[in-house]
Amino acid sequence: MIDILIADNQFTDAVKELKKIEKQVYDAWSYIGVYKRYAQIGEDAKAEKIIKKAIKKNSHNPELLAVYSTHLMRHNKLDEAKKLSEELRGTKYGSIYSEAVLKTAKRDSTDDSGAYFKDSKYYSIYLDAYRGSKNPIWVRNCALFNLKDGLFENAAALLPLSYADADDAYFWGLVLYDAGKYYEAIDAIEASRSFLNDYPDSANRKLYNVSAVKQIALESDAYVAVSEMEKAESRRQEIITKLDSFEKLSQEDEALLSMIVINSAVFARNQYEDDSCADLLFYAVNRWPDNVDSLILYSDFAYNSNLERPESIEIKNLRENGISSLSMEAYDNRRKIPMSDALYRLDKALERTKDPSLSIARLDLKYKMDASFTVKNKTADLWLEMEKNYTEEQKYQSLLVQYMLSFLLKTNQKEDAKELFQKYISTVYKFDQKQDFWEQTERSLRTMDLRIAEFAAWFATDLKLYDEAIRLYEYCVYESGGVLYQGIVSPAVSTISCMNLADIYFSTGKKDKALELYGKAAGRESSNYIRSEIFYRIACVYASTGDKKNALRSTEYATLLYPDNARASLLKEKLQQ
Repeated sequence: MIDILIADNQFTDAVKELKKIEKQVYDAWSYIGVYKRYAQIGEDAKAEKIIKKAIKKNSHNPELLAVYSTHLMRHNKLDEAKKLSEELRGTKYGSIYSEAVLKTAKRDSTDDSGAYFKDSKYYSIYLDAYRGSKNPIWVRNCALFNLKDGLFENAAALLPLSYADADDAYFWGLVLYDAGKYYEAIDAIEASRSFLNDYPDSANRKLYNVSAVKQIALESDAYVAVSEMEKAESRRQEIITKLDSFEKLSQEDEALLSMIVINSAVFARNQYEDDSCADLLFYAVNRWPDNVDSLILYSDFAYNSNLERPESIEIKNLRENGISSLSMEAYDNRRKIPMSDALYRLDKALERTKDPSLSIARLDLKYKMDASFTVKNKTADLWLEMEKNYTEEQKYQSLLVQYMLSFLLKTNQKEDAKELFQKYISTVYKFDQKQDFWEQTERSLRTMDLRIAEFAAWFATDLKLYDEAIRLYEYCVYESGGVLYQGIVSPAVSTISCMNLADIYFSTGKKDKALELYGKAAGRESSNYIRSEIFYRIACVYASTGDKKNALRSTEYATLLYPDNARASLLKEKLQQ
């Protein structure tokens, strides 16, 4: 009846009826009903009086507290609202307290930048604001507090029910990726792409900070993390096939685009698609002349493309008779990059950037090109480089040490390599000579360069210190990426280290763990040569358990991936007998 009076603008009669009803009100919802109608017709004093009376009768009723707190805020009585609504924290009405706190903080602050809202004390305030409003922007604030503290899983656990827009979905893709939830990250990125696709013209797309380049870079990395290399490349190809359209990018997008191109070049190289690899590398070194990764890959391609493979007597006879097979023609017509061009680009980039990685690449190329350099000459030259750069920045030392260690081990100078490694690591990490070397190495892992940690694990294995080796390798393989979630392999660790740890598992009787890690290593590797070797080792594990069927299947896959894998072929023949 009162609602009809209000609808007919008979406010005086409505007030009379409300006064009569006030005497009959007994429960919270009835009080709220009367309050609502007083407020509707502008009788704020009467509305406040009735709601205050209700709270006196039931001072802890959340609905009454929520209504009165909102009333107070509407009338700019923020301090009263904040005090009254504090009891609502953590309830379904917690967003009202959040609003009071945030408005009070903004009123009282002299800082126009809003920096005070970054204080972690606002965590629960933002969480309540999200619960009440369902606006995912609020819960992003909570996730940022967790991310700042390295609590990636806690941040991912805050994933909202829906996304606000393309930027919001991309943000959660990043969070989920860092938490090791790669498939969920892919779903979030797909949602972000869907938002962006709703705006086909570039003008409207500029409404968002996220771009197609950012989305593809993250999604392809997520696919790599779950060992789906082909899907990762298919996503990258969405960018690669229209590279000419990506102009005037932001600095961040330009850097991400270079990574996409380089990763596609590596994928093409590992699939022996030399033409595609060469095209992508040529594009990369021209668009980004100082990009270290592209220059190193370009130099490697130049060197390998100019190598001449040894030919069998049969092929030599065919050539002498002017005959060429299809495979011979394909080899003769392979893409080549001139070594002089690779050297020129390296030298010019070195002049501009003085990057230590390019120095190492230039040194490596010098050794490869000059056949007169013997192992002895190279060793002496490297020791001179070590002495010359002893006082240079630590990054250069680390790269040079890594290169020197690899060279010494490849040339069977194991003792010198071990001495260099122990001296370097003891100096850099300030080891106490009175304490155990390997215990100190384990304690220093968190601050250690990953490649140096991998060398540490290799030397421990070589010394037959298997407990230490397992600990070091498990850090490199599972912990170095910062994600400790269901045995996820760190994206940065080398496949060789994964294989070495699996070898140790196998040799110490942990065959199931060995098979699991071999499988993960095979899935993350795009080189068919290395994948073939992994499946050969998987076959060895199965053969040792008497599982001939799976062993044979693994050898078949190994030889299919790389037909020249002699050990896999021999094991396959043995199993077939």
